[in-house]
This record gives sequence, structure tokens and C-alpha cells, in this order.
Amino acid sequence: MPHTLQYRPLLIDSLISSPRINSYQSVFNTKNDVELMGVYLWNSHVCGALYPIISAAEVLLRNAIDRALVAHLGSFWWGATKLQYKSYSPSVVAPFSVRVVKENFASATASFLQERKKRFGTPQNVPPNPHGIVAKTEFSTWEHILDHEFIGPGLIWPSQLGKVFLGTWPSPSTAATLTTAKDLVKTVRDFRNRIFHHEPAWKGYGVKTEAQAIAHLLGKLNKIKELLVLIHPECIKLLEVNGLMLAAQRACTAEEIERFKHIAKTHDICSLDELNVLITTVDKNRTIVKVRAMAAEAKKDEEPAEPTMGPTFLMCAT
Repeated sequence: MPHTLQYRPLLIDSLISSPRINSYQSVFNTKNDVELMGVYLWNSHVCGALYPIISAAEVLLRNAIDRALVAHLGSFWWGATKLQYKSYSPSVVAPFSVRVVKENFASATASFLQERKKRFGTPQNVPPNPHGIVAKTEFSTWEHILDHEFIGPGLIWPSQLGKVFLGTWPSPSTAATLTTAKDLVKTVRDFRNRIFHHEPAWKGYGVKTEAQAIAHLLGKLNKIKELLVLIHPECIKLLEVNGLMLAAQRACTAEEIERFKHIAKTHDICSLDELNVLITTVDKNRTIVKVRAMAAEAKKDEEPAEPTMGPTFLMCAT
């Protein structure tokens, strides 16, 4: 049971560190170390629920861009002779976004070749695989390729933007849609970096209460959904029909925080009628609840049977 663990000094003070976990105490109003460790683990739970959604957004975005640009410019479309930009001048250093794209592809190429040689002993002079290089790119590549340096006559945008983003555009203007897409990718990438580096996912400007922390998480989740729908509506449907969106939304609730704090209500069920009512409630609210089966002991006399505790289990909507 959680109340039997020795949280201090080993778990909280030494292995996690007090400064790192103290921010949870004020925001989530924890009353003891059990609740404090609970919300700390809840954050990990949220990150785990968000991970497949963010990963899908990154992979689907890069593949959508790569597919369109391969058809337009051919394999290795990121080469200097193929990928042109608006302010090019032989005597002027390339703008920041252009440099990021080129440096990321150079790094991805080196990483791909190094890994292939390590795994298979492939000689360095063997031509690299463009699909392998794309898979090695940093997420920032796909943010900066959406920069306005690449929009103009003869450039990749606007001619290919409609082949990348097949959902409903936020504006009929190509430039405005490009800006919106880049902003969405930046938001998702920054949030992804927090999660992948084990930072508190709920932290953000002005977040001082549990309700604000939940709203912050749901806001980020909505931004990921917006990006996925902009790529193609089927992208979000893929995650929804497999229960991943529901799992992420359910993780970002006060009920889940209470469950991890070990203060959630346990529903004692004594009959099938009570169980059916609870199932309906759980399905409606899309929550996870703790259920304890109660059994009545049979007695020889006519006195009412006293209920006894049976097994405890979790119930959730699917």
C-alpha cells in the first residue's frame, strides 16, 4: 500500500530531489507525501498518454512534407541545388531557418551512415538511403522548412503546401496558412521537448492551480489535434478509433489526479443493478473509477446478511 512506503529521505529528498518536486505541492495542494508522490507520478502518466499522439504528429508531418517534396524535387530534395530560398545571395549567410534545415539534414546523413556502418559494416562510400535520412532528422527540421524563406515564385511554397496539408485550411491565404502551420509545429515541438526530457508537462506561464494545470495540458492537446487535422482528418481519426485520444484526455483530469493521490472514492458494489448504474456513469464521463465488490454472507437465521469486502478493481470507458 502507498502509505507503507518510506518517502523521505530516500525517494523524495535523494532520488527525485525536493526542489524538483516542491512545485507540485503548491499547485496541486498536496497534504502529505503520499499525495505529493502521487501527482509526481501522475505527471509521468500524462506524459506516457501523450507520447504516442506527439510521436504520430511528428512522423505524419515529416512524411507528408517529404512525400510532397520528393514528388516535386526528387529524392534528396534538401540538396543545395534543389531546395532554394527567397533571400539567397552567394555573398550572404543563409537565414536562420535555412541553416537549421541544411544543418539538420547534414547531421541526419552522418548519423544514418554511422549507424549503418556500426550495425552492418557498410562502407562509407555506399550511397545513403533518403528514407533513412529523413527518419533521422530532428523535429526542428519540419518547423523551419515551413518558414517564409521558402515561399515565393519557383519555391516549394505555395505550390506544394496543398499537397502537405490536406485538411481544411485556417485561411484561404497560403502565407497565413503557412504561418499557422509553423506556429502549430513550434508549439507541439516545444511541448514535446518538455515531455521527452521528463519535465513537468503541466507547467506553463500563469499556471498556479490544479485547474490551470489541467487547462494548460488540454490546450496543448488541442494544438496537436489541430496540426493532425490540418495534415489530414484521417490522422486524428486513427488515434481516436484506437483509444489514444481518449486515454490522453482522461489522463488530463482532476479525477485522475485524485486517483494518483490515492484519495479517489471507492465505489462499493453490492448488486448488478448498482454495477450497471456505475458502468453508465463511467461511460458518460469517460473516467476511471475504483470499484470494490461487496458480497453478502449467507446466514442460517433470518437476520440480514452483512456485506463483506471482495476484490477491488479499476473500471474505465473504452
